[in-house]
Amino acid sequence: MVAPSLAAVINDPRLVFDAVAHRYTLEDRDLISVTRALQEAGMVDTRHWNEVARLRGTYLHAAIALFAEGDLDETTIDPLLSGYFAGFQRFLAETKATIEHSEVRVCDPLLGYAGTFDAIIRWPNGVRTLIEWTSVAFPPMTGPQTAAYLRCARNLYPTGTTIARAGLH
Repeated sequence: MVAPSLAAVINDPRLVFDAVAHRYTLEDRDLISVTRALQEAGMVDTRHWNEVARLRGTYLHAAIALFAEGDLDETTIDPLLSGYFAGFQRFLAETKATIEHSEVRVCDPLLGYAGTFDAIIRWPNGVRTLIEWTSVAFPPMTGPQTAAYLRCARNLYPTGTTIARAGLH
């Protein structure tokens, strides 16, 4: 079980993300990103990472976030992303899961890390799961990555709320 962070900061305007430098700051304090911490620990397989994959992921995450907010014009989805987005929609249709939160910026100032989790979904039976969307099947970083995000994300819900975590390929 992942313990909640009592000091977690969630979608706070003081928590700033510089996408170019992939750098998080809370007020004037630099925080290590979850991704960077996992890279430094040797847990990130960069063989699948290139500029095309990075941009595809960025744009697909943005489309999913807009979809979750009800603001996506599906005619604007690039044809290169349409298959990935169709797979995401099929997942929701077949499982009847709903997205409660998408692309949420979090940090734990006590432990000095920050990141942006992909989503928390709710299954029809009421169970919630923090999801890491991935185009690579079962990357080894998914477990520690989702654990770090969940430590902060627990503060979105009342004490005792069960939230699982998973990578979704």
